[in-house]
Amino acid sequence: LKFLMLDKALVGGIAFVGGIDNLKFHMLDPRIISGIIGGQDAGVLLAEVIASHTSIEKLYLDDTDLIGTDNVEQWGDTLLQNKTLTYFSSDGVTEEVVEQLKEKTKDRVSELEWC
Repeated sequence: LKFLMLDKALVGGIAFVGGIDNLKFHMLDPRIISGIIGGQDAGVLLAEVIASHTSIEKLYLDDTDLIGTDNVEQWGDTLLQNKTLTYFSSDGVTEEVVEQLKEKTKDRVSELEWC
C-alpha cells in the first residue's frame, strides 16, 4: 500500500490503518483530509492508531491540518511510542509545533528523520 487517501466516510473509522499489518508508508492527500471534521480532532485519532502500529516506517502528513497546537502533545507521545517509524514528514506544520515535537522526542531511542 503506497498511497492512502481518507475521505469523510473513513475518518470515523480511522482505526482501519491499525489493522493493516504490512503498512510501511502512509501518506494522506491534503486535498481530501484538510478541513474535515476539525483536522486536529481527526489527527488525535490517527495519532492513537500510529502510536501502536508495528510496521509503519514512513509517515507523511504534509500540508494537512492534522497536527497543530491543540494536539502537539498527543503527536509527541505517538512519536515516542512508535518504535518502527524512521521518517516523519510534516511539511506545512508551523515551525513552533515542529520544534515542540522535536523537543519532546529528543530522547527517542530510535532516530527519527524529519522533513
